[in-house]
Amino acid sequence: MASTEILSYTSVSTTLRPPRVVIIVDGGQHWSYWVRRALYRADRAWGGAGFAVVPHRGGQVDPVLLRACEAYDPDFVVTYSPTVDDLENLRPGWFTIAGDDGEPLSGDERERMLSMVVDEAVPSAADHAAREQIAAVCSPYASRRGGAWHESIEYLGDEPTGHFPNVVDMSETWHASVLACPAHWGGVLGAAVANHAGVAAPPEHNAKEPVLDDDLREQLAGWLLDDPSCSAPDELMWHPGVAVGMDTKMTPTAHARSKTHLVDVHTGFDIHRTGLLVVGDSAEDFALARLWQLTFGTGFWLPSSLLDGEGTVRWRLGHRIARIARDLARNSNRLAITSISRSEKGLEVTRDRVVAANQIKIPGQQDPKLDVIFSPKLPWRQQPTVSLAVEDQWDSQVTVPISVAEDGTRRMAAPLPAPVLVSADLVAQEDLQWHVDVHWEDSRAVRRRGLDSIELFGSRPAFMSTWARSSRHGMTYQSRRNDFVTRGTRPENTLARVALRELSLVAWIRAKAAERDLVARPSEAGLRTGLLVGMLGGREQYVDVFGGVLLSALRGMLVTSSTSKVAYPDGDGVSLSSREGVLTFAGMCTRVAGLDEADVRDRVDAALSSGMLRRGMVLLCSTCQQKQFQTIDRLGQRWRCARCDALNDLDRSAWKLPVNEPTWFYDLHPVGRHVLAEHGEVSALLSAYLRATRKDRRSSFGDVEEVTFLDGGKPQVEVDLVAYADDVLTVAECKSGSDLTGRKARLEVEKKCRVAAWLRADRLLFATSAEAWTPATIGSVSDIVRDFSGWGTSGSPEVRFISGLGRNHADVVDESGI
Repeated sequence: MASTEILSYTSVSTTLRPPRVVIIVDGGQHWSYWVRRALYRADRAWGGAGFAVVPHRGGQVDPVLLRACEAYDPDFVVTYSPTVDDLENLRPGWFTIAGDDGEPLSGDERERMLSMVVDEAVPSAADHAAREQIAAVCSPYASRRGGAWHESIEYLGDEPTGHFPNVVDMSETWHASVLACPAHWGGVLGAAVANHAGVAAPPEHNAKEPVLDDDLREQLAGWLLDDPSCSAPDELMWHPGVAVGMDTKMTPTAHARSKTHLVDVHTGFDIHRTGLLVVGDSAEDFALARLWQLTFGTGFWLPSSLLDGEGTVRWRLGHRIARIARDLARNSNRLAITSISRSEKGLEVTRDRVVAANQIKIPGQQDPKLDVIFSPKLPWRQQPTVSLAVEDQWDSQVTVPISVAEDGTRRMAAPLPAPVLVSADLVAQEDLQWHVDVHWEDSRAVRRRGLDSIELFGSRPAFMSTWARSSRHGMTYQSRRNDFVTRGTRPENTLARVALRELSLVAWIRAKAAERDLVARPSEAGLRTGLLVGMLGGREQYVDVFGGVLLSALRGMLVTSSTSKVAYPDGDGVSLSSREGVLTFAGMCTRVAGLDEADVRDRVDAALSSGMLRRGMVLLCSTCQQKQFQTIDRLGQRWRCARCDALNDLDRSAWKLPVNEPTWFYDLHPVGRHVLAEHGEVSALLSAYLRATRKDRRSSFGDVEEVTFLDGGKPQVEVDLVAYADDVLTVAECKSGSDLTGRKARLEVEKKCRVAAWLRADRLLFATSAEAWTPATIGSVSDIVRDFSGWGTSGSPEVRFISGLGRNHADVVDESGI
């Protein structure tokens, strides 16, 4: 173990779960068929109810769905290619088979040749392009080996694999009736039922939108909204064999049946959450509702034919929606209506119709509020609250020995126990692979954002025995070893036993830079800041001094006149030169607002103990007449001049005034003076502001000042502050002035955009201690950020301007929302 590391122990919690998967489908004309086909495949896999299906159009995925996929945090992003049979049935004559003479075959000969390739998958360049878009904003299992990125799985075939094991032979899985989308139900209603209940039988190619009478339509809509008074229509009953009479209220859905031996786990604080009612008839509306439900727990999709097909909303639906909103409001949550296919004005009209339809008024009870949220403004930064886990094997606590590096990175000194399943039914499935979520106690790690798998292992192995990734709750690894395992090996020895490491923010930035063959290290200003951090005992202590109430006193030690009467007209300091001054304790108290003398004394004493402040006297050498500050450690009845080395007596001729006794003065360490002279305290002020304004004061906060990125040893860009809190990563530029325009400023802003793109930052922040940014600066910077070409598929981050740091209050201008 390196000398810079210390040995300790920590607690980690582990959860075994099935995979979270995004399946890509074509969102064009036949999107409902592809959705139902993908969900059929998912429901034949372990935990299929936790799979998301996301459409694309010509290889492009809607930006709202990209945000949704990022929040959902899939383990795998896969394409599900159609077969020759699919395409031939949906587009008759699509497949051309040429005979020996080069002419297209027809009749029986064509059918014979077609039958030989009917099950062949037909990859799509558009599917692949959409997969690349989603994978770029998510954090699937991936590693940059040999200079190129490789992912664990990119394609979902029609046959089960070890990653997507077949559960058809598990007890109580597909040997009884379930509620599911009928094979002959197509269109939007077929997709709605498939989304809510699942798919138990392969969908028919020629399935049409079902024609329902008013009562059946209302019944179906109520069931989709989980109305306890509405049972599922009898048409949704699927039987594995001979049909028998059953009550649809007592019959589970195909989705529920696919969750055999799995449980829904709800985490986080159930307050200030948003439930979603998605309206509209597009594939994107379907995907939005499903992703929201899988991530946050309360998400419904109602096609227009079930909600407001005739321009009005039936009273039963209005009452049910009001009930959902009221139940959410009891826990300080809300229900909102949204859509990708409808305009904001159209959503307001639908909302008003829904509210008007609630004709049942309960005396003394206020009508619940139904908000309208335009889909680009949905709050994806909520903490995910819903996931699937293996029954009885979630949130298991393990104590592990760790070594803690100087930069705060924690590394397991021993591997975690093998993730052994306990259910006899699950153990019997030899091809079963699950995923292990690992959450460190008091975790400070940056989550998600596509970290190289190899960076998460305790040591950087030449060969990864399994895959790991940075996930939404911490880190995740695959249960199975992927190295050579001989036949007859005991089951527990086929499982991965990994020692992981949790990167500090500093180490994480270095790792992200290395992905682009860059080196990240402290700049010269960062080295100075690091020295002060070490002296004061930590980053938080440094921010408390240079970004807190003592700052005004420290600034009082920077002067612009060598004459004490000019620099300190109140006589509470002495100017040693045109740039350096020292203060009395009274002078410090005068400059510190809001603290009494005892509080200032305590803070000054703590700074003295660290060496950041020094107590001493201002004395005059009798030989060279040099005015100088002598620290208390160098004082005696005889003291030595710092300039001419002459010995002097500590008497009135050395200190001049007052006559009776010399006055104690306080000096700032030279490194601290350098930080203030270069306006480095603005970064500390911003750090203090971000710490104080984070959403959850109990959450961890990490930041790094003054980082420079180098390419081949040549500096490319410096960043004043990188901060991480509430799962929001911020890249910040800090200034003391109010103007950031002109060619040079434009180049600097573009460089900050490059770093924000490298780190996949959520927020790009421009902060100043000046009273306000100039309007020209706000407009110019906003244009540069918007026009920057390197943002990738996730788009530009939120842009904020903060001014007035260190004053009575800071002003925030928010130019864009996440």
